[in-house]
Amino acid sequence: MHPTTIIELTLLLGAIIGIGLIALLLPLKFRKIVWIVSCMAFIIVLIFYGVRPFIVEFQTNQAKVELENHFLEKYNEDSWSITDTDQHELQTVVYLHVIFESEPEVVYEYAVENTYIDQVGMWTISGLTAEESGIQPQHDEKN
Repeated sequence: MHPTTIIELTLLLGAIIGIGLIALLLPLKFRKIVWIVSCMAFIIVLIFYGVRPFIVEFQTNQAKVELENHFLEKYNEDSWSITDTDQHELQTVVYLHVIFESEPEVVYEYAVENTYIDQVGMWTISGLTAEESGIQPQHDEKN
């Protein structure tokens, strides 16, 4: 679990518990309403954080399929491996890293949003940009 997710869950659960404790100061009629709202909020938080990883995985898989189709059209003579960036947030844009078999020292980063694909960066395995390392990338789509 990511640290930001832990912080989000801690704050949300703290707020729900705080609301539940404040309910103890209210009259019985309002206390029940606040407890029901607090329990509903707790259930919604559990459902959201339980389902979110599956939605992110689905988005990533859809983006990989779109990128695969893009590569089959553009670089059908080459082979490649696609990995995600290990982001576990719901986003409209999915960032994927690609290493082509014909160019194993260069990592390309692609942004995929629905069917729009954009090459947003490239660097070598050592961490230097392609320009800094003096390598002329074969799969540069920016030029």
